[in-house]
This record gives sequence, structure tokens and C-alpha cells, in this order.
Amino acid sequence: MNRTNAFLIPILFTLALSGVYIFISHSSRFCLTGIEVRGNRKTSEKEILERAKIRLDSNIFRIDLGKIQDRVREDSRIKEVRVKRQLPDRLLIEVEEKKPALWINLPEGLCGLSRDQEIIPLEEEDFHRDLPIVTGLEPPAVFGEQSVAPYQRWPDMKANFASDFWSTMLEEDSSFADIISEIDLHEKANLVLYLIPGAIRVNMGKGGFKKKLKRLKAVLNYQEKTGQPTCIDLRFKDQVVLRESSPGLALSPSQHRGGQSAQTRGKRLGEKGNL
Repeated sequence: MNRTNAFLIPILFTLALSGVYIFISHSSRFCLTGIEVRGNRKTSEKEILERAKIRLDSNIFRIDLGKIQDRVREDSRIKEVRVKRQLPDRLLIEVEEKKPALWINLPEGLCGLSRDQEIIPLEEEDFHRDLPIVTGLEPPAVFGEQSVAPYQRWPDMKANFASDFWSTMLEEDSSFADIISEIDLHEKANLVLYLIPGAIRVNMGKGGFKKKLKRLKAVLNYQEKTGQPTCIDLRFKDQVVLRESSPGLALSPSQHRGGQSAQTRGKRLGEKGNL
């Protein structure tokens, strides 16, 4: 008797679950009546729903959520998608759009650069983000193109260098994000930062950024009491070289060409006259 029960109980349990699934997957109580879309700014709700290809009146338990996510993610503006059932009769589509991690200057104007090194077209609301400008990148013509298309990967490896540095900096000490106005890549073996206020130049060299960022913070904390230098040089092993003001020393290449990148963050990007 015990053996029979031990054999029958799993079978009965499976049959019960199957019966419940058959009931709810065919019940009109769970027919889809509405879809909510969240997180979209640059992508319209209509565009997302057209890609999702969801039929109203479909039973929500028979809808393949994974396929919906894959279809919506095909839009180059979308980074991530999550689709959830909201019982008894609704779906929620949450999207995360690609965002700029840095600003870069192109012939078409100021654009964003994502962490995946894609060009992000900017809209007015994007300028509320305080991000540094990357200068010294190769122009698109060098790569055989007149311009780089939106959401296309930027081919210049120096852009990847800047993006990697920025990611390292955010992981190590995100407070630097408030004072770095420009990342200058004109020098091949020297990543240069310009800080605000004061347009302080920082020579970071080409590696060991975690250790150098710790030294930079210590120098800035100390110099806050004694007066800020014009240039901080971290390229030398186990030492920091400070230089005081000299003609043109603290000006970034973009400032020498009449630009204002070192002051742009202070004025807020996107204001009239800044672009």
C-alpha cells in the first residue's frame, strides 16, 4: 500500500498541475487587455509595441516573454528589455535605453559615447547629464567615412581607452566625475585630464590608473589648503610632480583652438552659446 501511494502521489500532483495550467492558459479571465511601457524616452511606445508584436486577447500565459524581449532589443536604441505578466490580464514592458557615458565632438556637433563605444545622438534632456568631453579623437574621415552613424561603434581605439579610464574612475572614486571637464587624448602615451575649477591639467600617462587616482585625490586634498597647482604630473613611478603656472600650460588643446571645453561643465552643457 505504501509503495502504491509513493508511486501515485507524484503522478496525481503532476496531473493536477497540468489541469491547472490547461485551465488558466485557456481561460478568458487571463486574456490580455492592455500593455504598459516604461523607461522609454527616445523610443516611442508605438515603436516598441510594433516590434513586440503582441496580440490583444491573447492568453498571457501562452505569450512567450523571451521572444518579445528579443524582438524589442533589436532596436539599436535599446540596451535591455524586461517583460512581466501583471495578473490577471496585463503585460509590462520595461526598457533601458542606451545612454551617453561621455561627450565627444563630431563634425555634426556634440554627441554622446556609450560605455560600449557607440555614438548616441543627443536630445535636449541629455544635456542635464554632467559628463566630460573627450578630445583628440581621430576624425571619421580617417576611417573612410564622412561621419559615424548613430548607434554605430566608434572605430577609434583611443575612444575605447577613454571609456575604459572613465569606467575605472567611476569604480575607484566616483567623486572625480564632478571635477573632470575634459579627457584629452592628443598625446599617444599620455591621457590628460582638465579639472574644474581652475583648469588644472593632470598628466595621467597610459596605465596604472587606480593607483594614480588615489595619488591625485591625496594631492588635491593637500593642495586645497596650500593653493592649487596648474599642472599635476603622475607619469613618474612612485612620485608626483607639481608645476605652478606658466604661459599656456593649463590650457587644453580645445581651448587653444578657441573652444571652451574646460569651462563647458561649469556653464552646463546645452546652454545657448556652448555648442
